[in-house]
Amino acid sequence: MGGTIVGIILILLGISALTGISIGGFIVAVILIAIGIRIISRGSRRSAWHSEDHHGYTSSDEMSIDEVAIFSPLNKTLTAQNFKGGKIVMVFSGGEIDLAQVKTDSTDIHLEVASVFSGIEITVPKEWKVKSSANVFLGNVDTHAAEGGDSNVTLTIHGDAVFGEIEIRK
Repeated sequence: MGGTIVGIILILLGISALTGISIGGFIVAVILIAIGIRIISRGSRRSAWHSEDHHGYTSSDEMSIDEVAIFSPLNKTLTAQNFKGGKIVMVFSGGEIDLAQVKTDSTDIHLEVASVFSGIEITVPKEWKVKSSANVFLGNVDTHAAEGGDSNVTLTIHGDAVFGEIEIRK
């Protein structure tokens, strides 16, 4: 955790030096962006912004995932019998989403993931194929460990990794 905080501080100082914006102004801008994301995502059924149950793993049998985590961890296991995909937004957060136990009737599942100054690991069923069309800006989207699979189900990762990481594994 301490390394993450030091890393974030160094990134903020570097961006401040590159752009000429004061560090205080940059932090205010990031906070305003986080609040704006929260307002936009108010339709979410669950939000780690106000939730206290995301510190440990939560389990759900929901057919889709719709989560927003801002300055808070997000750890969730889904066990849906007909998973449809969904959306995950993470800002200054980290966490794990476990989809290894879900089943689906669909052949194409789409998962929208936004990782801003965050890291998320998503575990998928071993038989699924995985591909990504996510945009990356000074971040990483890693699907190599999860590529391949012997079923007709394909999970496509859409979204953005901005100073963040999205890792898909089996």
